[in-house]
Amino acid sequence: MSSTRTMGIAITDTGTTQVMPLGFEFHEPASGDDQGEKVWIYVEASEALVIGSVCSYAAAATTVKVRKVPANTHAGTILGVAQHVIAINAFGFILRRGVGEVLADSGGTTANLGLIAGDAVGTADAAAAVTDASFGVAQEAVASGLATCWINCQG
Repeated sequence: MSSTRTMGIAITDTGTTQVMPLGFEFHEPASGDDQGEKVWIYVEASEALVIGSVCSYAAAATTVKVRKVPANTHAGTILGVAQHVIAINAFGFILRRGVGEVLADSGGTTANLGLIAGDAVGTADAAAAVTDASFGVAQEAVASGLATCWINCQG
């Protein structure tokens, strides 16, 4: 039995009806994949999100409504990363902490370097210099597209 069913819905469930309080965090216990615990947060999408979309609070949001992070934004505003498609104005979970997929922009990622908000909306770049602006660490190098990363969002 999946540990995500203990709250009545699956992490991948999305829809236009809100079924959990916005901002609700679900701690998915470590499993046999040896990647540790994952923390998910329930949000409303102000725009369509794809797998790997890096998300921050929507402009002027007073609730946990998210958008794709603007280019070159401070990492402190990043709330999580979408691990499945969430339609515009729909509700669902995004990954706040744990191993997941992050959409890298054309600058790509480099294994073992920190992740910063990318030059393109909703993406990430590798931080070539040591910086406190990171929201995770790349586990692999990709030129662009999805990269497996350790995510630790504080927004």
